[in-house]
Amino acid sequence: MEVTLYGVGFNRSARCRWTLEEAGVEYTSVDRRGLSSADELRQFHPLAKIPAAVIDGQALFESAAICTHIADRVPAANLIASPGTFARAQHDQWVSFCLTEMESWLWNSYLNTTVLPEEQRNETVVEQNTVMFKRSALVLDAHLAEHEYLVEDRFTVTDIIVGWCVNWGRRQGHLDECPALDRYTERLLARPLCALTRD
Repeated sequence: MEVTLYGVGFNRSARCRWTLEEAGVEYTSVDRRGLSSADELRQFHPLAKIPAAVIDGQALFESAAICTHIADRVPAANLIASPGTFARAQHDQWVSFCLTEMESWLWNSYLNTTVLPEEQRNETVVEQNTVMFKRSALVLDAHLAEHEYLVEDRFTVTDIIVGWCVNWGRRQGHLDECPALDRYTERLLARPLCALTRD
């Protein structure tokens, strides 16, 4: 498998890098500085965002899609449940839950405090976003109070995708009522190939 990954650092690209490393796949990494323009990145992502990947000549964007595809392409790495199994449905469930019920709130707060020009920001949404994130984090915390990992009680790509979001919430100080998520994050950070950042 020939892979070029566009995006570096601790943004969502870290999910893709971590998955590639766990799967033992060699890849070429290109960051924004290695691109001539946003138009060049738009060849691989319609909004010229990172991460994006070119896998065997075909472009793919969205970190969860990239990670899931890589895990599927390297079955020997045992990073994902087989298609059609209930465990695979659980992968889809937790990834969807993470992206819609957790990460979206963090991203909206980040947009309105950092990304958008000051005149376009609406910082009044941050408090509500934090409440919504914490509500969903408690759901995940309850599950992980009884399980080491999200699917099949073993480390999978699900943990890479969801763990990145949980770690973002931890870094924002949003896990004060989630001891199981704290322990979960520590398990992920202890993995030798972990691409998360502690600070």
